[in-house]
Amino acid sequence: MPLEVKVESLCLGTSGSGVVKTACQQLRVELDGIVGDRHRGFSKPADGRDTGLARGTAIRNWRQWSAVSLEELKTVAERLGIESLEPALLGANITFSGVSGFTQVPRGSKIWFPRGAVFTVEDENSPCIGPGKEIARVFPQVRPADFPLAAQHLRGLVGVVHKAGEIWVGDLARIELSA
Repeated sequence: MPLEVKVESLCLGTSGSGVVKTACQQLRVELDGIVGDRHRGFSKPADGRDTGLARGTAIRNWRQWSAVSLEELKTVAERLGIESLEPALLGANITFSGVSGFTQVPRGSKIWFPRGAVFTVEDENSPCIGPGKEIARVFPQVRPADFPLAAQHLRGLVGVVHKAGEIWVGDLARIELSA
């Protein structure tokens, strides 16, 4: 049974912007990723998440987009002892509402958007220290290392573009879970 979710916010990360991304009203996606985003491309250099490969080795880009849910952000904020958590601080391209357990959506699931775009889920987005540093800049009472602990299995998803199209804030999307 498909899940219906709403696109609450969209963000774009330029090459020099670090983790934090900039809010926008729409995204154009092509088969190699989100147009204008630093994670766009068919390949990427291997990093610490790519076990068994030397850092910097060219590999398939399994991380063309990232998404979080408002429901899980609320839980992470509560665990950090702060009122709310802006998705842009986490480097998320898309924020959804309407699904609890978003990070648990299985690999291979498809996210269908009304303006043609289709995403394929590749993996859970593992929490790391980078967003923790950005959160600590805004909330000095939070230590950067607090975020990875607070966001375990709540950091959202990453994946690839399956079909090109557009995504707009306010769109209703459909998640078809893989078996």
